[in-house]
Amino acid sequence: MYTKITKNGQIRIPKKVQNELNLLEGHYLYIYESQKCIYIEKDHEDDTLNQCLFANDKVTIPMELRKLLNISNGTHLYLDVSDYNTIRLMKNDP
Repeated sequence: MYTKITKNGQIRIPKKVQNELNLLEGHYLYIYESQKCIYIEKDHEDDTLNQCLFANDKVTIPMELRKLLNISNGTHLYLDVSDYNTIRLMKNDP
């Protein structure tokens, strides 16, 4: 699946993924970078990680992660869900 980042740094999480992970409006999700990917998890053992609010089918990618990975308005990201119920976003470089 692919998603595109908006000018506000948001991505839409497809309904299929929302249902698979049982994401509900108002959930806080943990978000972090590792190995040039952005990971979003519902639960994480490290509660010092950035958190984002899931609202209107969207999450906002923090500015520091966007800068780190050189992601800007209109960047296409590949989105998949791991076996560990983690959303992984990878930049779709040509």
